[in-house]
Amino acid sequence: MTQVVILGFDGLDADLLRVYGPALPHLRRLMLESPFLELTSSIPPDTYPAWGSLYTGLNPANHGLLSLPTSDLELAGHGAGEPPALTCGTTFWDLASASGKRICVLNPYLAYPAWPVNGVMLALSPRDGSMSITPEEYELSLAFPALPRLAEQAARREQLRTFYHELVSCTLQQAALGLELLQQESWDLFFLQLNALDVVQHLFWHYSDLSDPAYPGQSEHLTRIQSFYRLCDHIVGEVRAALPAESILLVVSAYGHGRRSHQRVHLNEWLRRQGLLVVQSRSPRLLERPLPARSRSYPASDELLAHAGLAVREHQPPARSRSRLIDEERSLARAFSLGGDGPFGGVALNRQGLEEQGRDYEEVRTSLQEEIQGLRSRGRPLLRWVRKREEVYQGRYLERLPDLLFELQSDFAIGDDLYVPLLTTQAARRTVSGTHRKDGVLLIGNLLHHEPKVNDMHEITVMDVAPTVLSLLGINNAVRFDGQSLLALRTAESLS
Repeated sequence: MTQVVILGFDGLDADLLRVYGPALPHLRRLMLESPFLELTSSIPPDTYPAWGSLYTGLNPANHGLLSLPTSDLELAGHGAGEPPALTCGTTFWDLASASGKRICVLNPYLAYPAWPVNGVMLALSPRDGSMSITPEEYELSLAFPALPRLAEQAARREQLRTFYHELVSCTLQQAALGLELLQQESWDLFFLQLNALDVVQHLFWHYSDLSDPAYPGQSEHLTRIQSFYRLCDHIVGEVRAALPAESILLVVSAYGHGRRSHQRVHLNEWLRRQGLLVVQSRSPRLLERPLPARSRSYPASDELLAHAGLAVREHQPPARSRSRLIDEERSLARAFSLGGDGPFGGVALNRQGLEEQGRDYEEVRTSLQEEIQGLRSRGRPLLRWVRKREEVYQGRYLERLPDLLFELQSDFAIGDDLYVPLLTTQAARRTVSGTHRKDGVLLIGNLLHHEPKVNDMHEITVMDVAPTVLSLLGINNAVRFDGQSLLALRTAESLS
């Protein structure tokens, strides 16, 4: 019997593993053993779609866990501000459980409340941190705490020290319970997810990145991120030491992390100039005055709330720069960010409005795709790519995605100000200075009887994790994944 143990570290970054590698002996060992390292995230590389794809092996258009503005969440049937949830029976641990495997799964994101499995499942509410466990009568000797909340006043530099140490303490407690449960039974599949690293990187990035415009100079927070990577490495070492020699250990993250951009591309302003976006008519004179770039209307708390129910709010932009100024009924197109303050976004077309004006939807979409792709600043393209949604994903929830999906160049983010230049520079952000990037991590150690079955040209994605885990467990389901197993059993000749 092959035992598969998975440690999920939210936000673990492949480039930082290379940089910090000499100080991470256990992760470094895994990096040397593993045939893989980078794991390409979903589009966008945000919590809901990325971890949803990692758990299910499906693309976001098939599992429906999407990153959308609040109004679109309401249209999609979710309550305002309520995160979507995983569906029981769709995850790799559900499929393993249904095949008779004994499983223990702890703290998977979006899987709340916990549901019955062949073993133990523990989940925390993404809203208030309350714990749910199945079977309900299962007794824990140690607590599994939720991540601490970050109050607005705690975002100040002098109080971040306390918050950081609370994150460390919480992660150690979560890991201690995980290690205890791991040793209680010879689980076929064990999965523990730890989410604090991503919060640390969101908050402390500018303290350790000398090239960040918000870098404050030498401070006590300079090595916070590196220290937390050492903590993750320590946990990996403890888990590996507790495993039988033949167990397979995976370390995964659904996306990486990087510096938040301070340059904004205001696509809604461009759409307004093209006559495709209409502003509410109540205050045109006020709006037509040139405005400097403002902070994005996407609250910093939204990104952190998505991880741990943290509460931190930065200064909100003036009402005139917010998306509510857009006349939704009269506008034919609007752009918005997907996945927080990053380079991924979409353009939604008003099909009813186009029809009323006698304009062909597909012609407008194709034309808009070509024009946006051609946007430049000083001869440099502003976007890496623009694609129709069906060119990116296929699935039952495809209609929930914007009509066009795009990715800006890596040093740009999406702005939503109006009556400003197309490209602006925003003041350095000092609260949430890190953001997700699309390169996560997949490390697999102790592959004695398996070998990679992908070539160098294959892009390894979050959708490949679920089928790979099931393949390692010897489960060949009839389930159709969008990803594929990355490993195959070695032949008898290669084992001899």
